[in-house]
Amino acid sequence: MVYNKGMKTSQHKGGGVDAIRQMGAILFVGAHPDDETFCCGGILAVAARNGQRVICVTATHGEKGVQDETRWPASDIAAIRERELGAALVELGVAEHRWLSYKDGECAQAGEDDAAHAIAAIIEHNHVDSVVTFGPDGLTGHSDHRAMSRWVDGAVHISTRKPHVFHIAQPRETYEQALKAADKTLNMFFNVKRPQLVEAPHAAVYLHLDSDAVVRKYLAFKVMPSQMERILAVIPPEQFGTAFGVEALVDATGERT
Repeated sequence: MVYNKGMKTSQHKGGGVDAIRQMGAILFVGAHPDDETFCCGGILAVAARNGQRVICVTATHGEKGVQDETRWPASDIAAIRERELGAALVELGVAEHRWLSYKDGECAQAGEDDAAHAIAAIIEHNHVDSVVTFGPDGLTGHSDHRAMSRWVDGAVHISTRKPHVFHIAQPRETYEQALKAADKTLNMFFNVKRPQLVEAPHAAVYLHLDSDAVVRKYLAFKVMPSQMERILAVIPPEQFGTAFGVEALVDATGERT
């Protein structure tokens, strides 16, 4: 398979655009508005560009994500993040979205059976082929992220349709080249010392974003200032591709073995 990095090609098993196409209709399940953009905005943009169906599910409205009370007060932050997510999905080319409307920070205490049934219904009604979500560690250790992994496991278990499940992974190269240093200032991976890192041979999908996907992802970051402004202040446009220009997914079944 081939992945894009300028004009270079590779035979890594993770592939790139071809691997995305093989995922078919994709459902992304995230906990907060911006999870989809930060974690795999490029993959979703490429899939949408391919003409694949892409649906994003967001469990909460992100009402605890206040970074500057004077500009984005707690009383308004949920509505602000709803608008920002809508704008980001437009930039990524994603036309379908669903809210589950759980409380931010409380997903781990929510009824997992109800959540799993809600996700299973989306899988079945929309003929989903692949589900992308967090792994058991939640990437950052966030309890809401970790809950998404359990909810999707439950949904696939009870669903009459059995989509392939992929877990978000942090590529080693972007972490070592840019995010490791930025994280010292930003604390992006706040509940873990560092995220679990993956290299191309060990990924089910390993995508070097082409210029169009990088631009789409950057613009999606830009329209989410309440969450992304601090990141973009540390990582300027000319370094954005180095920091966020590679995305990876691991096979959920293989990760559990």
